[in-house]
Amino acid sequence: MAFYHCSIKTPKSRDGKFVPGQKHADYINREGEYKNYDDKTEIAAAHAQYINRQNDFAKENFVKKHGQCVYKANRLPKWADGSASKFFLAADIHGRRNSLSYREFEIALQEELTLEQNIEIVNTILNKYKYFQDKYYALAIHDKQATLDSGKKQIHCHIMVSDKIIDDREHTNERPAEQFFKTYCPVNTENGGAKVDRHFSKDSFGKNVTAFRKFYCDVTNAVFKKYGIDKSIDYRSLKMQREEALRQGDYVKAEILNREPEKYLGPIVSGDKNNPVVQNLLECRKLRSERENLIQAANEQEKILKDAQFISKINKSVNEADNIIRKDYSIKSAQIVTLKNSILFLTNQVTEARKNVLTYDAAKKLAKYNLMNKDEKTLMNKLYTLQKQERELQFEIKNTENTTNELSAKLETIQKCISGLKVQLRPVNKKFNETYWKSKITKNANWLLKENAPFRDKLELLQQNLDEQTAKFRELTVANIKNLYKEAYSAKEVKSVLDNLIINVKNSIAYKEQEYKSLLSRVVSPARAREMALDVFTNHQFKELRQTKKEIQKEKVRLEKDAQPILTKKDYAQRVGDSELLNECDIELSKFVSAYKEQLAKEKVMQGKFNELDRLCNTPQGQEKIQSIIDGILTKNSSIKVQFDTVKSSLSSLKTELKSLTSLSVGVNNQVRLDQNSNTKYFIKETAGMNVTTSGSSISSSTNQDIKILAQAFNGMEEVAPLIARIDDNTDEILDYTHLSTVDKKAKQTASILKEFS
Repeated sequence: MAFYHCSIKTPKSRDGKFVPGQKHADYINREGEYKNYDDKTEIAAAHAQYINRQNDFAKENFVKKHGQCVYKANRLPKWADGSASKFFLAADIHGRRNSLSYREFEIALQEELTLEQNIEIVNTILNKYKYFQDKYYALAIHDKQATLDSGKKQIHCHIMVSDKIIDDREHTNERPAEQFFKTYCPVNTENGGAKVDRHFSKDSFGKNVTAFRKFYCDVTNAVFKKYGIDKSIDYRSLKMQREEALRQGDYVKAEILNREPEKYLGPIVSGDKNNPVVQNLLECRKLRSERENLIQAANEQEKILKDAQFISKINKSVNEADNIIRKDYSIKSAQIVTLKNSILFLTNQVTEARKNVLTYDAAKKLAKYNLMNKDEKTLMNKLYTLQKQERELQFEIKNTENTTNELSAKLETIQKCISGLKVQLRPVNKKFNETYWKSKITKNANWLLKENAPFRDKLELLQQNLDEQTAKFRELTVANIKNLYKEAYSAKEVKSVLDNLIINVKNSIAYKEQEYKSLLSRVVSPARAREMALDVFTNHQFKELRQTKKEIQKEKVRLEKDAQPILTKKDYAQRVGDSELLNECDIELSKFVSAYKEQLAKEKVMQGKFNELDRLCNTPQGQEKIQSIIDGILTKNSSIKVQFDTVKSSLSSLKTELKSLTSLSVGVNNQVRLDQNSNTKYFIKETAGMNVTTSGSSISSSTNQDIKILAQAFNGMEEVAPLIARIDDNTDEILDYTHLSTVDKKAKQTASILKEFS
């Protein structure tokens, strides 16, 4: 089955400690030695060894448990000599002490695809997703046995990335390792290191992770579609997927998704098959699979019933239209008959076309059959023949009132033969569970699906044509109802108008916000007026002092930033016991200490000047003069302040209106889902005495007022419901509107799915 997993990790464990990066690089590459795990100097390089399965990570026991590395690819600078371990070791040593030496992307690949097709997914992500286009990275694809299912493989990909950007200078002339990982200096870019990409920083992490997960799913689903595999993955939660299915009227999918998500157990717990938690999870999976099969079987049965009901409904609709439509009926009647015949013809064509379309499971079975030898095929043909005879006999026995002993004995004999053939075919099934044969089956199945693509395209075209003809037919048969009630609205029409109202209010808010921002920059607050008055009173000495303070602070920050790499080097020298390097660091640091003390002295002198000006301003004469200046500034700015307050009030009203409309849209969307595939209409019976809240010009017309009343009814407002009537879809009778509670809505949505289970 298609499997979704996408995580972005950093070299920090849950307790906040750094995970060795050098070891992780060796780990994913199956290289390196797994030691000094908590040593910051080997954090990224260790991970590189892990993903590439190097050194200790290449040992047989480790590979058997964690999977083998089946594909590697790197984008690294020349000085790394193609070694991810060497690159990320340099990141550990030369990067800032508390910086991330790497970021790891771990994504699930698909068992239904070949290795080459999975590599196509990974390369598309690396080449098309903007974040990866200017980064150094190490890539490794692992293939391992699924922990909880011996019949499945878990193929997945590790991408270790440095957040350092490959800029124009790096493209032209690569920096050495010690400079590349040095802190970026915007003032002196030549001496600083490469800039860090903040795409996945704390502030934007959630938003951009979601965007990446969506991109990964879109690419995977596109590759599935390219090779004719009817599978897909989704990054959204089960709840979000279910809500989307309900919006689209796919109640079968919604019911399948109506379950709790599985809890992640981790590799240690999953490896213990005797653990009650693991056993419970496996049992839940089995029950969930059976439940899905039941729901889908019920849906198929419902489709068969609907096909039969559809034809009778067509004839019924023609008769109803014949009784109501009088003028120009000869033309409309001919159109209806033509459409009916077209729909019947297309229905037969769709049924026939479906027989020629291969599903992925059917393609796998056919691929297995094609890979069997002559003797194995003979056994399989016998099994298929006997299974067909078994089904026919079971059907005959079920539909015979007095079952004879002869039929039962014949069925028992066939079932014994089937059991014997299955025993003979066990070696074949065991062979096809091996990695080599699984790969061949997948390749063969994908080739069959690609060859079958024209049949699938033909089915889609026929189905689209059938949907269009059906829609035209419905439009003709209910045209008379639309003419009778011109002021009636379907739930979809209410939603459309309400959505437009929301868009209009949002546009008004956007316009007002621009006006608000423009005025905000011109409005002078009392605090700002006082600051301006102090500058005027002191001949702008306050302003000069503030500027000087900023420059001193900026210089202090620069000195601290420039000294940081030396402090990191000193810390490293202390840990490794390199006294010569330690003395060298102390000499370099002394220059920064001296410069920093100079800035502190300047800061002290500047503070003294601030105090002198404060004393001058706090004298009675000074206070009086300053207040006079403040009053003049505020008086001059008063007209802009009035305009600003008006815009602010208008913006607040629009936001309140938007909140009200957005709240109403919830009930309207629920009504649209309930009325799926129906032509139910609603209209206002009476508006006299009804107090409808309307704010803003966007809800001033009678149409918009009717829409809002209907929306309020759909949201369960008891005082509004008596004013609404609906036209019943089946009888065309005008009935009172009754608002459904949440429980009633859910019952109505699931009734059509589960009615065959009882």
